[in-house]
Amino acid sequence: MATGERFLKFRCTGCGNCCKDPLLPLTDRDVARITQKTGVDALTFVRWVDRMGIDMDDEPEAFVRLREGKRVMIMRQGKGGCHFLGPDDRCTIYGIRPLGCRVFPFDATFGKAGKLRRLKLIQATDCLYELDGENDADAMRDMQTRHEGTTAQYQVRIVEWNREQAKRKRQGKSVQTAREFLSFLGVL
Repeated sequence: MATGERFLKFRCTGCGNCCKDPLLPLTDRDVARITQKTGVDALTFVRWVDRMGIDMDDEPEAFVRLREGKRVMIMRQGKGGCHFLGPDDRCTIYGIRPLGCRVFPFDATFGKAGKLRRLKLIQATDCLYELDGENDADAMRDMQTRHEGTTAQYQVRIVEWNREQAKRKRQGKSVQTAREFLSFLGVL
């Protein structure tokens, strides 16, 4: 039995707390999917935070070099939480929500053969969950693998962008803006 396997019985109670406080890093594919399916301009729901605004020191590759400094692209929060959180505390883009939302609140570790070794719940917010649901470890692994792969591909794009910005700076040019980065990603 894997450590924390009881969390496979996790069931969301729909309290919406996970959408009200935690900061959610986005990838280029998240932004593209949301803009394509909703028609909402990326500048409306994307926000940029610096190292002081988000604890991602262990992921320096997530920081985009912008004119304002190094920033991480996250989902914009409004008064009630996530930009896409409805007044009923339900996600208004649930079917196309970011992959980070899809893997939340699970922190799983899988062995080389793909078997669940450890499962914890991310304690980013007060989650009013129940333990009477059913979650499939294989589906969880597949979604986590998809999320990690998409994040790695996005980080390759960030490296490419950051190299270009360093080159611009050496040439005496200004580092580009967040709008220009979103255009570089093809989401504007």
